[in-house]
Amino acid sequence: MGFFAGIALYGKTFRILFSRKFWWFLLFPVVILILLFIGGNILISIAGNSIYGLIEDRLNDWVAEISWLQWAGTTVRVLIQLALRILYFFLFMGFGGYVVVIVMSPVYSWLSERTEAYLTGREYPFSVKQFFWEVCRGILIALRNLFFQTLISLVLFLCSFIPVIGLLAPFAIFFTSAYFYGFSFIDYAIERKHFNVKQSVRYVNKNIGLVTGIGTVFALALMIPGLSMVVCCFVSLLSVIAGTLAVEKISADSAAVSRPSAPGGEGHCL
Repeated sequence: MGFFAGIALYGKTFRILFSRKFWWFLLFPVVILILLFIGGNILISIAGNSIYGLIEDRLNDWVAEISWLQWAGTTVRVLIQLALRILYFFLFMGFGGYVVVIVMSPVYSWLSERTEAYLTGREYPFSVKQFFWEVCRGILIALRNLFFQTLISLVLFLCSFIPVIGLLAPFAIFFTSAYFYGFSFIDYAIERKHFNVKQSVRYVNKNIGLVTGIGTVFALALMIPGLSMVVCCFVSLLSVIAGTLAVEKISADSAAVSRPSAPGGEGHCL
């Protein structure tokens, strides 16, 4: 299974997510988006008031004797709030994908498990300890991927100033992000195979084309102007299902290849 096979998996993910057993998972992105919007505004307000508090006394002393500068305090407060909102926007555009992946990690873990049960009939008894571990692992994998993606993207950005090579840098940065996003989404299914992080990395790199294909759809969603965060919250659910489908398909193909041939005949692969 390669790059285009990873993208093709999304055809089946729509049928699964919008089925009677899974449609209610679509409610989670709505709740998450509301919480992020409210939480972001609260943080901006607190940070703005804190920063203004640090300079308020000095500013008041400076304008106290100048009557026509009495408006300066209010103006500075507004400018601080505006600057923080712009900073928040650009940080969200740059790292918003991983903000979504980290915040929705509990949902992804549950969705991946339910998808596997839907595909194979395997049921996993609920365990608070196991669920907590899966969520923590998902967050750690996301943070790991964020670090390496940022590092590699920085190197590629510097390479963009080299003639000719620079023309390829934007594409390399995009597919780097697609690979790491795909890694984050597929790891929820890999974790149930009891792989440690090093084993997961080997597994993902062995199927790098497939993983990048899965992450490409999510990376494209992040490029939609204005609506990127809204769209990617919902697309990420499809990406988790696609990652689970991929792991199950790889396992089925591996089992078929390793199955011994029938006596006197040829073995058949799925």
